[in-house]
Amino acid sequence: MKKLSKDLFRSALPHLIAVMVFFVVAVVYCRPAFNNMVLEQEDVLQWQAMSHNSFKYKETHGHFPLWSNGMFSGMPAYQIAMDSQSVNIPNLFYDILTLYLPKPASFFILACICFYFLAMVLRVNPGIGIIGGLTYAYATYNAVIVAVGHDTKMQSIALLPGVIGAVILVCEKKYWLGIVLTSLFTALMVSYNHMQVVYYTMIIAAGLLLGYGLHWLREDKFSAEGFRRLGRTLLLVMGATLIGVLSNAVMLFTTFDSSKETIRGGSELADAQSNYTNNGLSAHAAFDFSMYKPEPLVMLIPDIYGGSSDLQLPAERSRASSILKKMPRQLADQVGPDGPRYYWGGVGVLFSGPPYVGSIVVLLALAGFFILDNRHKWWILAVSVLTIVMSWGGYFPSFNGFLLKYLPMYNKFRAPSMILIVPTFLLCLMATLTLQQIIAEENKKILWRRYLRGLLLVAGTFLLLAALYFHFDYTSPLDNDLLKKATSFGRPGIEMMQAFLAGLRADRQQLFGQSILRSLGLIFTAALFIAVYIRKQFSLAILLTVVGGLAFADVLSIDLIYLNNDNYRQREDYQQNFVATHADSTVVADNSYYRVFDIRDSVSNALTYGAMTAYFHRSIGGYHAARLAIYEDLIVRQLNNYPNCEPVINMLNTKYIIRATPHTGDTVIQNKDNLGPVWFVDSIQFEPTALDVMNALTHFDPRKKAILFAGDSAKLVYKTRPDTIQNSKDTANIVLVKPDNDELSYLSQANHRRFAVFSEVYYRRGWRAWIDDKEVPIIRTNYMLRGLSIPQGRHIIRFFFRPLSYYLGRQIQWMATIIFLLMVAGAVIVGLRENPFPRRFVSSPEKCEPLSNAYPAPRSPSKEQ
Repeated sequence: MKKLSKDLFRSALPHLIAVMVFFVVAVVYCRPAFNNMVLEQEDVLQWQAMSHNSFKYKETHGHFPLWSNGMFSGMPAYQIAMDSQSVNIPNLFYDILTLYLPKPASFFILACICFYFLAMVLRVNPGIGIIGGLTYAYATYNAVIVAVGHDTKMQSIALLPGVIGAVILVCEKKYWLGIVLTSLFTALMVSYNHMQVVYYTMIIAAGLLLGYGLHWLREDKFSAEGFRRLGRTLLLVMGATLIGVLSNAVMLFTTFDSSKETIRGGSELADAQSNYTNNGLSAHAAFDFSMYKPEPLVMLIPDIYGGSSDLQLPAERSRASSILKKMPRQLADQVGPDGPRYYWGGVGVLFSGPPYVGSIVVLLALAGFFILDNRHKWWILAVSVLTIVMSWGGYFPSFNGFLLKYLPMYNKFRAPSMILIVPTFLLCLMATLTLQQIIAEENKKILWRRYLRGLLLVAGTFLLLAALYFHFDYTSPLDNDLLKKATSFGRPGIEMMQAFLAGLRADRQQLFGQSILRSLGLIFTAALFIAVYIRKQFSLAILLTVVGGLAFADVLSIDLIYLNNDNYRQREDYQQNFVATHADSTVVADNSYYRVFDIRDSVSNALTYGAMTAYFHRSIGGYHAARLAIYEDLIVRQLNNYPNCEPVINMLNTKYIIRATPHTGDTVIQNKDNLGPVWFVDSIQFEPTALDVMNALTHFDPRKKAILFAGDSAKLVYKTRPDTIQNSKDTANIVLVKPDNDELSYLSQANHRRFAVFSEVYYRRGWRAWIDDKEVPIIRTNYMLRGLSIPQGRHIIRFFFRPLSYYLGRQIQWMATIIFLLMVAGAVIVGLRENPFPRRFVSSPEKCEPLSNAYPAPRSPSKEQ
């Protein structure tokens, strides 16, 4: 028994060391998180505000609502916060993998461990696995997105190597372990609901399976056995993936169902100028945040295009900053409060930082295309090239426009530049495999020749970079805008702005040049150590320490520009973001049911980036990437025209408008024309198309008239002309008696049948209405509100939100969870049968056989290829 325990400890020791290294690095890098400090992340602030309505509901009801009243006059709450619907095995697995660390340390250690797991699946030396895990986890894009608050994206990226490693286990005939881990990693990744990363992971997995499939078919000379193995593997991987996906059925079903009504599902008012088609994003919107064709080279040279939008050079070394200081104040104000914008790439105005992979990682990856055998490098090359081309987006419209049109689901995503997470992962994988082959290769002569070829490729890359350095003009479209603004200051203003822009171009070239020299120096040092190791065979420990240390220090030094101690705030200071102002307190004192239009920042920010208002109020604005399409139409066609949209403001139950007042603080304006939560109208106007209905909202009196679609006329019980519904002697009344997120109750009294308009967002996928005990159809009214034809007399009207996707998803999710648990039990039983205890341990003089032949060690070629 002692022998057994000793050998188990010895075999586990390298992995324990790896986890300890990852733990120490994460704690040191994120040490403010362990000192009662929190990251100041704008997107997380917005989420905390938008979800506050749901958390307040849970305090009184014991569960999250399915509908939120916090933003956009109402929207599905399961796109914001939702209860877990089954045994939460994936989250338990997440807590174990992250060692229960706080964020952002948990993000980085998760990425390290997942990549290390992948390295062990590929039978890589544990030391190299540690290097690969650190360089992948701390690739600069990860630090950048953590700094701005893209937490779920970072968590999904961290899990990506785990998914790929689990799929490789299936490919290598470790079927039970592979399908269990594929299901588990897939379930965990999907649970974060960042479908764009899931989509990109599917692209990587497809390339991997294609590479394995072609290898098997060639190996078996395209015999039936090769096709059977390929078919068996595909079925197992797809089945395991399906179980993992369905373990999140509630979230997925509700997301898929609601997507048909959100901006990602298109708009019925789509035209050539809009950001949406009738079934998804337009090419213009989908290709926002595209990269110039040379721009993916930032994976090797971080500051080719200026690094980020913020200051990248110290002010004393910046020519543009020195000229800016000499400008008249009014002219300098045209540049903006943030000073010179050094980023001049294709992504646009706001660019938080480059997806830098690391110069040493790229060195090893490029050399690997000559050093490695054909098992992995060709599918990695193919997927890397494909995704780099896809990152060009609108700058290569012929190819990417074809993908947008024909690649399934691709038109639901935007920001093509984000797809560089794929080559980032694949370059780290290639670098890891290359370093493993360098230490495993026995024929050093062949290794040396191949290594020299790789160095020639790297040298050619730097010659290309040198050519670009002298060829670029270092100008941005924003530069021309600054010149146009300067024309109002006369010739002196134009000349000073021209001098500023000339200085800015020089600063950008200086950044590029410094970045080239930095990467070249790192590559030269690492390449020299590798060359000496190959030729002289010095200690492996020295090689891994120097090359691994340089590779990690390389990416970490760039990370510290974008995520450092300055990104943290004391927890008490952070909570000041959620302290009510005097204006907020004034409005909150009104306990009636109403909405607020908060335009203290601006009308545009209130309607598209205004989730903070939802922390205290029911807002007609907000911030969400999947807001309802009919409400987006209302924003674009009506609310953006504020104050020239009074009818729409009034019909949205907007009782208070909060605006900023210079020198005197915020001002609360009570809208006395607000129509309240429900009212009867006197007449109905039918319009044939969505555009006609929208246009009719501009100049109508919502108190007296309702605008309906002509196609809904059959839903009205009575038959009459639109202008003869009113009855001057009718003293009808309708009031809201129960304002609840998922259930609304009203009481009506009328002497004649009347048409009521409810100031609630029309959403056909779940909302149902009853008058007394009879269900009645909800009629889409005033483009995006609800309407009902109510008979005479006294009646109770109830609205219930019961989306079928939610309740169906709950049942399927439970079934998938049970199947997954059975899979785990099967894997345990098979594992015990294959490796029963007690095991035989050979004595130390004997040569130990590998635990598994599933992953053959890298082969040493017998001759030059």
